[in-house]
Amino acid sequence: MLSFKIFFQNRKFFAPAFLYSCFSLIFSTWVTYIPFIADKLQITEGKIGGALFFTSLGSLSMLPISNRMVDRIGVGRQAFIGFLLYSTAVYGMFLAPTYTTLCMALYGFGISSSVFAISVNSLTATIEKQAGRNIMTGSHGFWSMGGIIGSATGSFIAGLLKMPVLHISILITILISLQLWLRKEYFHIRSDHFENKKHGKFPIKPLLAIASISLIMMVSEGAIADWSALYLKKVVVMRGQFLGLGYSLFSVGMTLGRFAGDTLSHRFGSWKLLRMAIGTSLAGFALVLLKLPATTLTGFFIIGLGFSIIVPEVYRLASRIKGIRTADGVSFISATANIGFLTGPVVLGFIAELHTLHLSFMVLMGLVTTAFVMSLWRK
Repeated sequence: MLSFKIFFQNRKFFAPAFLYSCFSLIFSTWVTYIPFIADKLQITEGKIGGALFFTSLGSLSMLPISNRMVDRIGVGRQAFIGFLLYSTAVYGMFLAPTYTTLCMALYGFGISSSVFAISVNSLTATIEKQAGRNIMTGSHGFWSMGGIIGSATGSFIAGLLKMPVLHISILITILISLQLWLRKEYFHIRSDHFENKKHGKFPIKPLLAIASISLIMMVSEGAIADWSALYLKKVVVMRGQFLGLGYSLFSVGMTLGRFAGDTLSHRFGSWKLLRMAIGTSLAGFALVLLKLPATTLTGFFIIGLGFSIIVPEVYRLASRIKGIRTADGVSFISATANIGFLTGPVVLGFIAELHTLHLSFMVLMGLVTTAFVMSLWRK
C-alpha cells in the first residue's frame, strides 16, 4: 500500500489522481440509475444495449481528435476541460424524455468520455516520466475508490431522495468545486511533444498486441459496470437496496489490487502478473455464474482483484515501447480500452435480449479466457 501514501504526501500526485475518482463517481452514479431509466422509458435490455452503443459511437468519433488536442492545448488543460465536459454531459441521460433523446444524450456522453479518458491517462503517464515515480496503477486505484463510494451510496441515496437530477447535481457541484481548487497542480503540464519524432514509422504491431488484451478485458469491465445491478435483480433475484453491491464489491477488489500493483509488477514482471490477474478473474466469473447471492457477490470481488492491475499495466507496457511518444502510446491504449468499456454493455444487452443475462456473463467468461490464452504468447 506504499503507493497510497505517496498520493497523500504530495498534492501534485493527488490532484491528477483525484480526477480518476471524479470520473468513476459520476459513472457509477449513472449506472446505478440504469434500471430506473429503463423503467421510466419502458425499454428492454436489448434497447438499453442499443442506446449504450451510441456511447461507443461518440467515443469513436473523437479518437482522431483527442490525441491532437493533447498536443495543441496541453495535457493538463485537456484533462480539466474533459472533466467539465463529462460532468455536464451526464445530465442528458437523466433528462431524456424519449428513447431517441436517450441515444443522443449517450452519444454526447461518449464524446466527453473519450476526451476525458485519453487526457487523464496521458497526464498521468507524463507525470510519471517527469517525476520519475510510478503512479499509474495507484491513480487507477482512485478510480476504484470512486466506484466504491458511488455504487455503494448511489442506490441508497437514490432510494432516499427519489430525485435523480438533484442527486447528480449535488455530486457534480462538489466535484467541480474540488477540481477548481486542485487544478493548479496539473493544469499547465504539457506532454513530451517532440519525443521520438526521429523514429518516423509508428510501431503499431507491439501496441496492437497489448491493446487486444486491454480491449477484451475492458469489454468485460464495462459490462460488469453497466449490467451487474440488473444481473443481481433478474438472475440472482436480490432486493432493490442491494443492487449496487455487485459493482461496489467489484470496485473494492479493484482498489485493493491497484494499490499493491506497482510492487507486484516489480516482483513478477508485467506479463507474468497479467497472466496471474486474468486467471484470478476467471475464478471470480465461475462464482458469479453460480447465481447464489453470497457466491455471486464474492465472485464480483474476486473479478475486481483480477482486473485491478490489467489496464494500468498495459498503459505502462505501451509507454515503454521504443520509438513511440508516451502520450501516443497511452492515448492508443486509452482509446482502445474506452471502446471496449463502452462496447461491452452493448453486446451484453443484445445477448440478454435474445437469450438471458446469465448467458451474457458466460460469454464474458469466454472472452476473458481468450485474453488469458493471448497472454501466454508473450514472454
